[in-house]
Amino acid sequence: MNLLENMSSIQPFVDKLQNESFSTMFKLLQERVDYPESFVTMLGETSSGKSSLINGLLGQEVIYTSAKPTTGTIVELYEYDIDEKITPYAIMNNAKLRKLTDAQFHEQCLSPSGDVLRLRLHVPMMPRQLQGMRLFDTPGYGSIHDKHEEVLTQFVPNSDVIIYVVNYRVGIGEADAEFLQYISNYLQDDLTFFLVINRVPEGITSDNVRIKEIVTYAKDLLHEDIQHFLVQSISGNEVKLPQAPGLWDAVRKEIQSPERQQLINDVLLNYQIQLLQDIQLEWQKKVVGVRLSDESIQQVQQEIEELKDKQKEAYELIHKTFNTIEVNLPRLFETANNHMHQSISNEIKKTNKWTSSEECIGYTSAHLMPRYEKLERRKITDYIDQEITILNDKLNELINQAFIDFTNNIEIISKDFEPILQGFSKKIATRTTDTILKSFLSKFGGRGGAGAGVANLGKKVMKKAGGLVGKKFTRDQYNQLAKFLKKIGATSTRNLTIAVTIALEGIFYVIEANRWQARLIKDVQKALNTWQQDTLKDVQLDMVELRQTNTEMVNECFDELISTFDQLDNTLEIKEMDAWKKEINDLQNLLNEMTRG
Repeated sequence: MNLLENMSSIQPFVDKLQNESFSTMFKLLQERVDYPESFVTMLGETSSGKSSLINGLLGQEVIYTSAKPTTGTIVELYEYDIDEKITPYAIMNNAKLRKLTDAQFHEQCLSPSGDVLRLRLHVPMMPRQLQGMRLFDTPGYGSIHDKHEEVLTQFVPNSDVIIYVVNYRVGIGEADAEFLQYISNYLQDDLTFFLVINRVPEGITSDNVRIKEIVTYAKDLLHEDIQHFLVQSISGNEVKLPQAPGLWDAVRKEIQSPERQQLINDVLLNYQIQLLQDIQLEWQKKVVGVRLSDESIQQVQQEIEELKDKQKEAYELIHKTFNTIEVNLPRLFETANNHMHQSISNEIKKTNKWTSSEECIGYTSAHLMPRYEKLERRKITDYIDQEITILNDKLNELINQAFIDFTNNIEIISKDFEPILQGFSKKIATRTTDTILKSFLSKFGGRGGAGAGVANLGKKVMKKAGGLVGKKFTRDQYNQLAKFLKKIGATSTRNLTIAVTIALEGIFYVIEANRWQARLIKDVQKALNTWQQDTLKDVQLDMVELRQTNTEMVNECFDELISTFDQLDNTLEIKEMDAWKKEINDLQNLLNEMTRG
């Protein structure tokens, strides 16, 4: 059976259940099966020519282009054949979709209003057979300080392909290098990186020294081999759009490769199985419910209340740990600042080490400060890692014991609960926070809907795990912590680069030989103070998000079990039990068929 046949087999079970929530999930999943998508994200500095390349792909000037840095926003190209021509929309912060005029779209490209999350262009048919591609054009690096979070946490990790555009004459500048190092933390084995060198003079090929220099630098920054493409500059006054057939053909080949299509197929099959498992549990609840006395249902509710008390204990553990970290962070950053300043000052004062002030200043900026920042940052992230790991162990123990006690007591109330418990264990064993159907579909607004979240099927990799919920929680929490610690590294590096650039700017003017060291040490302290202030603020904001993520994961664990046993009903007609049992058996047969092999 293929995915479409599976959906046809699942639909009768959804219809018979007559449950609005399951009907909605089925419809959204059907749309993902009908229209599987791959994500392509364009990145690069302002005026590198990203938007012009997209206009060239579309064959018309649709996206506003400017060499001047603007506030900017993210523009999405989305294939949707209901609109007869390319039609602009705004995705609002409340996840609603608002149609725009061309003039409104250009205005929002320049300076988006506060209630706009991003812009979207509905394209009736993607050019160059790029069906299934969702293309995201991000603002230039110099324009997206307020968009870094969304680009880094949503678009880069969810991308199948990243297209990074640089200008031939500008090359990889300081901002490009900073951003490439920033995103290298998020590159994964299943993410393809294409480098585009734009506006290349006629006659220049990949053998050109300048081209080799740009490509080699990009490889060094990303620590991996990459494909690159040259796009020739357009001369003359006539309005022409840049063409990049080699690039778009490579993108098509990548997103439509059998390996990537199989990955998407596997994830969709996993979601279909999840939906069937949930439907089966609903039918099992009906069968068990009619057999229970009012007293038994009351006992189940008491057990649920005790489970909710354990959930509150988990909240308290989370808040205690994060409150402790929050109190200690300012001290840790202050200590890091002092250690960095002392170590760097000692290096600068070694007068016999430097041949000139310029050599010392350059070495301090390029090597000393990044080296000691990395050492001190590691101490901070090790502390956070240790505290969260201890929290993880406590939560793991609490959750497992709570679930063991609950399931034991439920089985004492009635042996009829056994099939529900078995079904729950099966479904929880292979799910992670990233691969839960409800969570995934909540980010997908439906075909033509806002789809405010970025939910890429190809990135929802399934993982095997044991049956205990604590193992699932441990795995999920570890993944979130790993992402968080990488983010601290990227943020700290970015803040240091900015602080050093500002603090040391202008120091190269001629000063007396006996004064430049003192001046440099003073400017280093200024840069470190800026780094401390900015990075502490960023990490504190990230800790709020990590606290919320831990709370949501605890909710996910408890809510899954509570919803399975909540709202039991013994008022249904017992004469329908045979039909319900047949439904459960038919569901199991379909599940067996879908999971065979």
